[in-house]
Amino acid sequence: MDSNHIEYEKDALSKTHNFTVDEVQRMYEHGILPENERLELIDGQLYVMSPKNPPHVITQRKLMSFFSSQIDSKKYFLDREIPLDISQQTMPEPDFLIVNQRPELWQNEHVKASDVVLIVEVADSTLERDLGLKKELYAQAGIPHYWVISLQKSQIHVFSNWQDGQYQTTTIYRKGPIPVHPFNIKITFGDIFPE
Repeated sequence: MDSNHIEYEKDALSKTHNFTVDEVQRMYEHGILPENERLELIDGQLYVMSPKNPPHVITQRKLMSFFSSQIDSKKYFLDREIPLDISQQTMPEPDFLIVNQRPELWQNEHVKASDVVLIVEVADSTLERDLGLKKELYAQAGIPHYWVISLQKSQIHVFSNWQDGQYQTTTIYRKGPIPVHPFNIKITFGDIFPE
């Protein structure tokens, strides 16, 4: 089992309880879950989000800097580590995402999977989860483009050509430039990785 996975016992038989977004929100409101604990809800299970080390944070900043200068802010917005509404039992917080603009997102509403153009997970200790569980999650949710940046291996896994709940194309880049779909731009390793 993933060491960053939290299990809560439902009863004396130690059955795992599948939580909903509303239940997790109430647990935060009532102090059952500490506010400073960074958790993601995936398929009803709570996962501890890894602490952000400097290379992780720098990579996120570099992504924000690069894409903010390359894409039209009237059509898209950039964000990081925000709740992504996939279902009542799934609300991950991707490391970086590009989202289609729509007025409701500036009111009282979470970003929905159908709003997302690209998700990027920056993997240090979470590479296995990001290439497995999260890849399947995002594919089933209809996210058209998904990247995993492996800080330890200095490579980028690009999942694209989404069709019928699966990514049809997987490309692993070990050097650049990397095409960024659907934007018709390219990004280099220097634009992504900490120096």
